[in-house]
Amino acid sequence: MKTEDFYKIYIPALEKAFQNDSLNLGFYIKSPEDYLDDEVSAQIDHYLEENENVFLEKVAYYFDAKSHNFSSVQGVKIDLYKADLIAEMVKIKKSF
Repeated sequence: MKTEDFYKIYIPALEKAFQNDSLNLGFYIKSPEDYLDDEVSAQIDHYLEENENVFLEKVAYYFDAKSHNFSSVQGVKIDLYKADLIAEMVKIKKSF
């Protein structure tokens, strides 16, 4: 899967996950992967296993911290961390 194809699928799922990140299901917040259908989910999982980048790592840290009700992520207040992620997401979205 090309990076462009990945982000065309992943960004809408990430947007949904951000919209619903206040719904904590017992130390579990739905991540972007939870908003994908099964067919696409396997392709996305494969892409994530094969490709590492800072943005995707930060997304994972955010949803993990949010699930555990942490007030910060890597020393940054969680709301500011989310705002930075959204800003990065918008830049990525514009490039694809």
